[in-house]
Amino acid sequence: MGMLDVFDGSDPNQLSLDVMTLPADDDAVGVQIARQLADNLNYAGIDATLDPQDDEQALRTLLIDHDFDIFVGRHPLIDDPDELRALLHTRFTEEPGWQNPYGITSPIIDDLLERQRRSLGAERADTVEDLQRRLIELQPFSTIGFPSRLTATRRDLSTESIPNGLATRHAYLNLERANPDRDSLRVSLLRSNATTNWNPLVPENETGNAILDLIYEPLFERIDGDLTPWLAEDVTWADSGTSVTATIQLRPTLQWHDDTPLTTADISFTYEFLQDTTLSDSEDPVPAMRFRGRSSLVDDVDTHSNTEVVLEFQDTSVEVARRALTVPILPMHRWEDRTERIRTYQSEALEIDNEEPIGSGPFVFEEATDEQGLTLTRNADHFLFDIEDPDETLEPLIAESTFEEVDFEVAANAGVAFDAIDSGERDITAASIPVLDTDALEEEFEELEVLLGEGTEFFLIGFNTRRHPLGNHRFRRVVSRLVDREYIAEEVANGYAIPSNTPLQRTKYLTEEFEWTGESMLGPFPGEDGQADPQLARSLFRDAGFRYDGEGDLLTQQ
Repeated sequence: MGMLDVFDGSDPNQLSLDVMTLPADDDAVGVQIARQLADNLNYAGIDATLDPQDDEQALRTLLIDHDFDIFVGRHPLIDDPDELRALLHTRFTEEPGWQNPYGITSPIIDDLLERQRRSLGAERADTVEDLQRRLIELQPFSTIGFPSRLTATRRDLSTESIPNGLATRHAYLNLERANPDRDSLRVSLLRSNATTNWNPLVPENETGNAILDLIYEPLFERIDGDLTPWLAEDVTWADSGTSVTATIQLRPTLQWHDDTPLTTADISFTYEFLQDTTLSDSEDPVPAMRFRGRSSLVDDVDTHSNTEVVLEFQDTSVEVARRALTVPILPMHRWEDRTERIRTYQSEALEIDNEEPIGSGPFVFEEATDEQGLTLTRNADHFLFDIEDPDETLEPLIAESTFEEVDFEVAANAGVAFDAIDSGERDITAASIPVLDTDALEEEFEELEVLLGEGTEFFLIGFNTRRHPLGNHRFRRVVSRLVDREYIAEEVANGYAIPSNTPLQRTKYLTEEFEWTGESMLGPFPGEDGQADPQLARSLFRDAGFRYDGEGDLLTQQ
């Protein structure tokens, strides 16, 4: 057999790619980014198809089935570099969820992720800088930009304390304190899924997470970037050099909404359960996908009493270990019987809707109407309402009088929500409203105003590196340049977004090197006003080692 015979086979074909995104009704800006990318891929000689999928189907395709080429959408805001460990580390490649959904396998990235987990101070900052450089070089996913958060609210509602709207648990509590004369809050929902699923373990959106956080609580709450004791009263850290321990004291007389005492048994159960929702001795655990990065930090849990528990961490700095204290604590008596393994990566706990949820939070689930509404009522026994010497960060959350209920209603569309707010039927939107001309909106609706705050998500392009040629980092780098980030921020998002080079844009690790200067660190956009120049785009792919036929189609052996 001659050498050339080895390569006998079918001729290379034009490369075809699907660009998956959410429908315009769910994410108008995201679908415009995806459309721009698909169009520019076509200009570059690639047969690209836009593939909008509804939220639930898109999450399954991306996070569980891994049956996609390119995904364009939003990712939850990253507060700490260690969040990238579950997103990118090779050890999570075979797991479902936001555990390395892009299938990247890079020893260099693995090493940097492990080093940042163990490092402190300047050493960690240097490691994170190296990590960001590698992410820009390898592009396992590409950061596009960070949208603002726009909230529609009534003018007679005092909102100075919630510049970012109702994005967090403490935003609702801040709003209570600022409006002591109101006995209820009437919230407009733009999507119905927050009224149909109350399972805190499954991937959710910003709005659903904030509502669930009114029911379920962590040991420590992140407020203005700092960890504040919440269910915990205090924590003592010890670092032996080889391991770190956190000795946690719970607040006294904590209880669940059904009056069952909340003890360290629930704490111990929660961490074990998050690591394996089947609670089995199997070598194939089924972890809770949403909290995998944080729960995987904990090596052991030891309950010393009903109010004192010790968490142990291996190969982890105190700075990173703190992240594990922010997972929601679950009532053992409600979840310990939900451990049946349904499929390889699925358990009963990850599949149920968790109807009539029982938590410990400041509000209690009262009732819900499928896809129409949801009512939460005040938990009069919550520790916030009986605390004698509150931490200075907790004090602004403690109101003299509080909302007796928070009533959520699903609006058919944004226009219906605006009408309801203007007429006085609703007070505020829970989710960020679609990007509009806010001045014109406020002129049309006299009693409505728009809050402009920082968003809690960012736009990205995710590549399924398991597929050729998406596994080639040179190919991904060129594709990443085919989105005009400046145009997206200024024209598509009407100026309510900032372009970015890095997913750590809103952390202290954004150094001058990674700041946006008007042009991507990957290189300039090969075109103008969002439209790629076909010749320039093709030259970039040729420089990356790809070939074209006489018709200008990019060829590959798929």
